[in-house]
Amino acid sequence: MEREVVTGEGMPAQIGPYSQAVRAGGFLFVSGQPGVTADGEEAGPTFGEQARQAFANLDAVLRAGGSRPELVVSTTVLVAEQADFAELNELFAEFFPSEPPTRMTMQVPLPRGLLISIGCTAVVEG
Repeated sequence: MEREVVTGEGMPAQIGPYSQAVRAGGFLFVSGQPGVTADGEEAGPTFGEQARQAFANLDAVLRAGGSRPELVVSTTVLVAEQADFAELNELFAEFFPSEPPTRMTMQVPLPRGLLISIGCTAVVEG
């Protein structure tokens, strides 16, 4: 099975020594996308600001890798605070409006004071 690291325009800058996404066997494996802007700075102080940016980053990486949100089969969401879970549910339903993927959500301390990180596995189009 071949493996290809995905790169492309519109993808957010990574904040560590990892690949944003790897395409293999008809699937796209996307690393956790934090709520940071293209320059690597947090999108704002609130969970909502960071979460919207994290979903936008996820979308950019999916598209660069030949997929899209409708083809996501599984997600892993890390949140810093359990209190943000209701807002996460609202945003998740907005990003995945029908037939949402599976989701595992965990509360964990995130680096740099970030509030959310979203990773996924998706089918590659074509």
